[in-house]
Amino acid sequence: MLMALLRADCQRGVLTLLLLAAALTDMCRGQLGLQAPVLVQEPPARLRFSNSTGSQVSCAARGSPPPDVAWQHADGSPVTAVPGLRQTLGNGTLYFPPFRAEDYREEVHSATYRCKASNLGGAVLSRDVVVRAVVRQDYEVQVYRAHALLGNTAVLRCVIPPFVRDDVSVSSWFRDDTIILPGSHDAGITRPYTATFTPTPRQ
Repeated sequence: MLMALLRADCQRGVLTLLLLAAALTDMCRGQLGLQAPVLVQEPPARLRFSNSTGSQVSCAARGSPPPDVAWQHADGSPVTAVPGLRQTLGNGTLYFPPFRAEDYREEVHSATYRCKASNLGGAVLSRDVVVRAVVRQDYEVQVYRAHALLGNTAVLRCVIPPFVRDDVSVSSWFRDDTIILPGSHDAGITRPYTATFTPTPRQ
């Protein structure tokens, strides 16, 4: 019984010390004019860009004293400059310059980043930013033959290579030299890569 009472008193004492420490910290912050960082420009959740254009993502914060803004990887390690491929600028911007297809590096161009703003008052992390660079390269699409009875519906599929599928959309279909748009009496685009046709007798 005595040990239980002592343990309870000890726990209350530790809690009291923690509360006092938090109060003293807040008081010191107020006396010193400290303000924890607050993000005023949070980067987007995703950044996609072409290797021929490059891109950048920015992060900004306010606080007192003015916070330092740095970029880090998903595991918390700091982001460093990679000559010609990745730069960290002094204004909180992470810059990806244009690059040649043969210079693509997965750990740079297909990675997750986040920014961290910190000062004497504390620190704040941004959301994760998933970065993906798309390398411009030649590709071909295929449409395979489909069979259907006269008066029934045939479904044709536009087959796009997997390495560009996420970055390509079908804008129109052609029959001979004629563009077939959605809404035609015998054709309709039902999904991004398919079209339905109703065969009719030739005149």
